[in-house]
Amino acid sequence: MALHAQEDVADRMAPATITIGPGLGLDHGGLGVQLSGRPVPMLNLLLGVGYNLNGAGINAGAAWRMLPHKRFCPYLVGLYGYNAVIAIPDDEDNTRTYYGPTAGVGLEIHPKRRSGHLQLALFLPFRSAEFRDDLDRVKADPTVDLRYEPLPIAFSLGYHFGL
Repeated sequence: MALHAQEDVADRMAPATITIGPGLGLDHGGLGVQLSGRPVPMLNLLLGVGYNLNGAGINAGAAWRMLPHKRFCPYLVGLYGYNAVIAIPDDEDNTRTYYGPTAGVGLEIHPKRRSGHLQLALFLPFRSAEFRDDLDRVKADPTVDLRYEPLPIAFSLGYHFGL
């Protein structure tokens, strides 16, 4: 019987401390990219810039990585930046981006032989009273065709490449 624990650890590449990657979600600024850096293994600082259905979406934040040396690394994250959009086609008066804090949980999945990783997250945006008031006003307006309301939670999916 052979033990392979040391071989598996040796085969795995160390995670990159600076990564960039495409994704979809608040932490990527909508449909965009996220740049992240780890000053220490348990802390990830991030900046996401993308398109949020109304223009540029930007979010910045920090994540606490609970198991930084494991292939499956859960994390808690806090963001500040855009966290809601009301986008009505051909109606600039009712199309707007809203900003505020967002909290979330996520999971990094690190392949054995790559320095990048897959990232999945679930977010709870703390949306402003202004957003809720504007959404109620738009829903009550019979001339506005509101096809979708924002969910109370948000999801994220991205892949990061090591730099």
